[in-house]
Amino acid sequence: MKCTWCQQLQIRNLTIAEILLPWNIQETRCAQCQEKLSLTATPCCTLCMKQGQLSPCDECQLWQQKYPAYSFTHHAFFQYNDAFHDWIYRYKFLGDYRLRKTFSKEISHFFKQHPKSIVCAIPLSSEWQIERGFNQSEALLSAANIPTFDLLKKSQHTPAQAQKNRQERLAMIQPFEATTLATTIQGKEVVIFDDVYTTGRTLFYAAETLMVFKPLKIRTLSLAR
Repeated sequence: MKCTWCQQLQIRNLTIAEILLPWNIQETRCAQCQEKLSLTATPCCTLCMKQGQLSPCDECQLWQQKYPAYSFTHHAFFQYNDAFHDWIYRYKFLGDYRLRKTFSKEISHFFKQHPKSIVCAIPLSSEWQIERGFNQSEALLSAANIPTFDLLKKSQHTPAQAQKNRQERLAMIQPFEATTLATTIQGKEVVIFDDVYTTGRTLFYAAETLMVFKPLKIRTLSLAR
C-alpha cells in the first residue's frame, strides 16, 4: 500500500481485524512522514491548544470577552510546523487531492468519541470552489467517512487567509450565512471543522452564525494549531 502523504509504497504488519476483513485495511502514513509531524502536547492553552500555555492564552481571553455566551472548545491534532506547512501547501494550493486521506485515522478517531455530533466543514466561496476544484476541509472529512451538513454558506469571496497577516485576518468581516439546515441544530452538538486554526477568526465567525439556532454545544476542530 502507499503512504497517504508521500505516496511511496510501504510495507507494514496488518492488524488481525484487517486480516479478517481485508476491505477495512486502513491506508496510513509511513514512518518517515510520521516523524515529520509534531503532536499537540502539554503544556498548552486549555481552550485552543496553543503550545506553551498553562491556562487560557491571551488570545482566548479576548475571544471570551467578545463571545461571553459561547463556551468554546477547540481541538487540534498537530502543531503547525514546517512539514505541515509543506503538506497543506501541496494539498490546498497545488491541489494534490490524494492527500485528503493523510489524516483520516485521527479524524475518524475523534468522531468516534463524538458520534452524535452534526459536522459542518467551513465552506468555500463559489470562486474558490471553482479555482481549487474541491473544498479541502470537506474532502478531508469525506475521506474519513464522516458525513457533513451544509449549515453555512460563504456569502462573499475573500482572499485566502494564507495571503493575510495576523491583523488582516482579525479584521476580516463576517463572511458566513446560515443555510436552512441550520434550523435543525437546536439542542444538538455541532462540530465545525477547518484545516488550520491560526487566529481563530474564521471558526469564531462560523460559530457566531450558528449560535443563534441554540445548539447544545459547538466544538471546533482542525488538523493543526
